[in-house]
Amino acid sequence: MKKLLLLILVLGGLGIAGSYVLNGRLPWVTLSEEAQQIAVLREEFSAACQQWQQAGRAATFGMDTDSVTDAPLARLARVEASLAELTPKLKTSEARTKASRLRQDIAAFRREMR
Repeated sequence: MKKLLLLILVLGGLGIAGSYVLNGRLPWVTLSEEAQQIAVLREEFSAACQQWQQAGRAATFGMDTDSVTDAPLARLARVEASLAELTPKLKTSEARTKASRLRQDIAAFRREMR
């Protein structure tokens, strides 16, 4: 019985540790509203990056990509505008850090686009 209880505790600890590694936070700790807004912007940015990569693959096959590349560029511009509007309103250090990282990732992506 003790071994079974110990096994359950060890597996639970491994599950929590795995969740922490994947998400960067404990499962029972919720993100602040500001951090959630930054997470939504991060998802939009990721979607824009994927669209840009798909446009690059389409160009490889000789397709006309003018209309395909406009969508991710517009989406990226919306993310940047929303981030610029949201950044001065951020109160928590966690949200400011996430916003700063997102701004750096967007700048790095823009450099790669050239």
